Amino acid sequence: MKKRNIMIIVFMLIIGFAAVSTTLVINGTLNIGYNEDFSSSVVYTRAETEDGTAEINQNEKNITFETKKLENVSETATLEFDVTNKSRNYNASVTINCGLKENFESFSEYLNIETDITSPFKLESSETKTGRLVVTLKKAYDKDLETTAEIECELVATPEERESLGDEYVLVYEDPILNGADPVIKENLVPVTIADNGEVTYANTQKKWYSYENKEWANAVILVDNPSKEYQEGNIISESDIESYFVWIPRYKYQIFDEGNYTEAIQSKPSTSIAKEIQIEFESNSTNPSAGSKQGEWLTHPAFTNFDVNGIWVGKYETGYKGASSTEAAQVNATNSSKVIIKPNVYSWRYPTISNMFKTAYNYNRELDSHMMKNTEWGAVAYLSHSKYGINTEVRINNNSSHLTGYSATDGADQSSIPSVFGTTSDVTLPYNTETGYKASTTGNITGVYDMSGGAEEYVAAYMPNKKDLSGFTSTELITYSKYFDVYQTDSSMTSYNHRILGDATGEMGPFYYYADRDNAGRYHNNWYGDYSLFIDSTNPWFRRGGYYAHGVIAGQFSFNSLAGGVHSPIGFRLVLTAKI
Repeated sequence: MKKRNIMIIVFMLIIGFAAVSTTLVINGTLNIGYNEDFSSSVVYTRAETEDGTAEINQNEKNITFETKKLENVSETATLEFDVTNKSRNYNASVTINCGLKENFESFSEYLNIETDITSPFKLESSETKTGRLVVTLKKAYDKDLETTAEIECELVATPEERESLGDEYVLVYEDPILNGADPVIKENLVPVTIADNGEVTYANTQKKWYSYENKEWANAVILVDNPSKEYQEGNIISESDIESYFVWIPRYKYQIFDEGNYTEAIQSKPSTSIAKEIQIEFESNSTNPSAGSKQGEWLTHPAFTNFDVNGIWVGKYETGYKGASSTEAAQVNATNSSKVIIKPNVYSWRYPTISNMFKTAYNYNRELDSHMMKNTEWGAVAYLSHSKYGINTEVRINNNSSHLTGYSATDGADQSSIPSVFGTTSDVTLPYNTETGYKASTTGNITGVYDMSGGAEEYVAAYMPNKKDLSGFTSTELITYSKYFDVYQTDSSMTSYNHRILGDATGEMGPFYYYADRDNAGRYHNNWYGDYSLFIDSTNPWFRRGGYYAHGVIAGQFSFNSLAGGVHSPIGFRLVLTAKI
């Protein structure tokens, strides 16, 4: 333990005035004491094996783990661990040495033991580094009975003095299944948990506040400019103090299930659906992205590689019009970020041109890189919803005919065709915080994203360049904001499904069919849930997603359609935040 005690004579001060001089002498003793036990500062903060059999003891000094059985030459067992320097006063020089424990040296001819972290290494104040211990069977074990060998790693940390006080170490919860793609909380985002009844609590980020394995997605809110009180962790946040809700979509790669190379629709109706669970693995942007393009290969979803981020914050609901007290009052063709509200039970903002939607979203919060949702970002949410981490089926339609956000059709409101049963009464539609309401969420519970089926249709920032564009953008603006658009081939037509961008949840939802619904109108459908599947073309060069409240069977998170980009009363939009770490 380092301790210092220093005696200092401070200084002499002489003050002169006229002919009289006075000497003032100050003698002081300054005691500087070492009050930090450095031996408790460098600790293990995470330990994982392939099957989760690693544990950190209570004082965070020891890791115990048991490997899987090694039976074949070159087979490995891996322990991944984080070591953290919690000290604010000292950096640390750290060495780590691993090998077989005494009495087990005889196994050295069978096992190779190594770490991927070079010793000594420097651990700054409040810094965490990740290491891996890898054990490899290098020679076949020819004994009759299986046995065990014990491994021991000794980590020694030596303090190194600092000239300034380091940041205070704060333990932040990380979901091990996300592999480092945990929520990014910055600027004025407030992490929250949401109870089944909709009550919002300021989350303690040092504790488990989300779990994607349990389909509990991370949520955050932006408060109004002048909330009624200052909130702290554990406080219940008043709904009136919330301006916007967002849901974290972690970075992931997915296994391509269909290459989407379709150029026409089959003139019949399929007898069965081919909807399947989408295979997803989470990853951080420190991992080299996967670049698959063929069925069975893995592709890091472009929604994340486009901005090189660990995830995106997606508006939990369609964007509403702040202050609107009726469906008609929320039909406003204007650019006005101060009117953005993303909450349940508000009127969806509909009727702007895409240009006005885009500029409203873009100017909402530049520090968090806010923008209008792209087609690939819609696809990222849709694919996650249809994995084991989401509802893994079609989300229920919002059939509220007043365009109120966060609603769900009741079990008795027939949605098997078009037109469907819609309305505003409780026998037809129910809000987000009910057992029925959860079915309209991407998770099947209150933590997911709502309004991806029905409600208002949603324009997305995705188009093919065309002279008949009614979006309101100038050609210069389309270039200026180019990274916020998905741009498609200029020769696209209604069935150019092969012009899809992998991950946008269009062409990959094939094969496609053309048949009449119960209203006797012929439409293009996919073979997942019969959702509307109409690609962009020269007349209608902008994508719209999800369907609207009366679309019944053709609405859904995999529904896509096209339009010219101009004003349209059933069409709204959604916000996304992509701020980096």
